[in-house]
Amino acid sequence: MFEIEKIIEINAPKGRVFKALTSSSEIPEYYPLKEVVSTWEVGSEVLYKGEVDGSPFTDHGVIEVLDKDHVYSYRYWSDNHGTERTPENHLSISYVLSETLTGTELKLVQSNIRSEELYKLMEQQVWDFLLGSLKAHLEAPK
Repeated sequence: MFEIEKIIEINAPKGRVFKALTSSSEIPEYYPLKEVVSTWEVGSEVLYKGEVDGSPFTDHGVIEVLDKDHVYSYRYWSDNHGTERTPENHLSISYVLSETLTGTELKLVQSNIRSEELYKLMEQQVWDFLLGSLKAHLEAPK
């Protein structure tokens, strides 16, 4: 199994970063998604709906940790990963926020990745793009 860890610095307060990560209306502003559906409570479902190369997909998640301004963690299965929807095929994503002198350090961990192909795609392309988009969104002049 594979695990990805990425750390970025964002020039924004922790509370602002946490809000951006847990707002159904804001997430599609910086991640290439059409819709995010959740009640944003521990144990509740979170659905990330989007499209890749004209094919719709849904990431079906369950929120595991929602520690305001500190940690957001969920496990999910995506219908575009080419796996069966079984517990062992669920991936975990965790965002951990730490205050810095200039804003927030965001540590992303994605774990339980079972294929080297998916690991390489997520590690070398997807997360750099996604985290870069989040950073640009939060640091853009208002």
